[in-house]
Amino acid sequence: MDINMKKFIIVIVFVFLIAILISFNYLLWDREKQIESYQNMKQSNNLTIDTLSEKMTNLDKLNKELATKVETLTNDNEAMRQHSTKLNNENAELRKEISARKALIIALKKTLNISPMNMVIKKWTEAIAARNYESALNFISKDTSDKTLPKDVKELKELYYNEIKDIKLKAAEPYIELTDEEHIKKIQLKAVFEVVKPESTEDNKVTQNIFVNGTNEKYITMELNLYSGEWQILELKGEP
Repeated sequence: MDINMKKFIIVIVFVFLIAILISFNYLLWDREKQIESYQNMKQSNNLTIDTLSEKMTNLDKLNKELATKVETLTNDNEAMRQHSTKLNNENAELRKEISARKALIIALKKTLNISPMNMVIKKWTEAIAARNYESALNFISKDTSDKTLPKDVKELKELYYNEIKDIKLKAAEPYIELTDEEHIKKIQLKAVFEVVKPESTEDNKVTQNIFVNGTNEKYITMELNLYSGEWQILELKGEP
């Protein structure tokens, strides 16, 4: 083998060794990159796991808080339900008591002695018929707000002078047909009057329509004067 051939072989071997070294270095570099990538991925996974753990911890905390709130609301709802049941029972008892009181009041009204009230209405009627308005005023309650029952003599005269020529009380009886809150507390009489109205002339014009000629049915609310102990007329209505 000549020298040239030996040199060629040496060059080939050298090139081969260089190629092997380069390949080996590449493999080492690639392995380092893989290790670095793995470490980065591991670190990233660790961060993700830590984040997830933190989120799970927060979710567990929130879940416990929500569970506590739900328990509190449940207890509050149960307390409200029990309170509502108690109130419903109390209302039912109260309605029974009110119904019983109404029945008692109606029973008492049925047995009420209306003679003193009849006498007051009769005296008021006679005073109006006699046009003795000062006397008629004594039978009207000072608490009245009824416009047909003025609390002033002059107003009473102006209202009834041309309204009534003659009036008589024919009958009166307790009125207990209405049992609502407004009427249950009233002492009412259904009274029948016989009225003669004056003829309307130029000098005597009838402008009021409290009564009509003939039979008049009125509903009179009576009030007991606590100072004098006497009954007085509080309202005079054409309907209950």
